[in-house]
Amino acid sequence: MKPCVSTAHSMFKKLAESALIDYQILDPKIEFDLDATGKKIQYYNVSSQYLDNFIARFGNYRQHFYSSYVSVDSSVPPHTDIVDRVNINFYIETGGYQTTFYQSRDHDSKWTYADHGDGHVYNMDSLEQIGSFVAQPGDVYVLNGKIIHGVSSAMAQPRKFLQVSANDLDYDQVLDILDSLC
Repeated sequence: MKPCVSTAHSMFKKLAESALIDYQILDPKIEFDLDATGKKIQYYNVSSQYLDNFIARFGNYRQHFYSSYVSVDSSVPPHTDIVDRVNINFYIETGGYQTTFYQSRDHDSKWTYADHGDGHVYNMDSLEQIGSFVAQPGDVYVLNGKIIHGVSSAMAQPRKFLQVSANDLDYDQVLDILDSLC
């Protein structure tokens, strides 16, 4: 797959081609409760020759990237990511979820949701929608984890994806690297 990008936005970009990938889920990394009913977002270590090859194409930057398998069984409230500055999501099951990006009208309407990093959850009343997408199985999107974003679906089906992340490169740097690979 050539990782050329299309759909220009400062918050997300869809890669020009889709990918269906072989992978093996390994041990759990971390999980977060999404509500009081036990709904969670779960991160696992993953083995995938495809993802290893994808990361290797970043050349000297490859050490900045790591991969995960992510399983989500509920909507995710508007938030910024705790550690990851940029994520490349390879969607397996999408559950009809819409990923929506926001800007805050009131920068005080947020709270920290973990004891490390700089992730925050935001009050929906203080947000203005600035963009969105609905991924399909096989779609690949690059997301800016430091722009407020949330995920919702009326269907409440599982959402599963493979993720390549970087926490020490910013979104524009990763897009420049991807563009250089074309």
